[in-house]
Amino acid sequence: AIASILIAFATVRLAIYTAKEEISVMRLVGASNTYIQGPFIVTGVITGIIAAVLVLLLLWPATWYAGIKTAGWFGGFDLAAYYSSHFVLVFSILMLSGIGLGAVASVLAIHRYLKV
Repeated sequence: AIASILIAFATVRLAIYTAKEEISVMRLVGASNTYIQGPFIVTGVITGIIAAVLVLLLLWPATWYAGIKTAGWFGGFDLAAYYSSHFVLVFSILMLSGIGLGAVASVLAIHRYLKV
């Protein structure tokens, strides 16, 4: 979770840095902090969704391989079968945590820049 927040934080900080002039113009014309924060929060959420999808794509082969190799160690517990049968739960948890962590990192990054 900490690594995810740091990666999303760095991504949003880079986006803020590249849009520094646009942010200053928005502030000059009287845009509210919420209006300025919106695109960066959306960027963080999209980054979280992409990260969650990548984790799902990488998790399936890893669990399949680990399930085969470790079934004897865990008394016949097949990790791949558990992952397959609880896919909706795993998917939901990863998506919600990716969206949440991306949004939190975005809010922290833009909050630090705007000094709200």
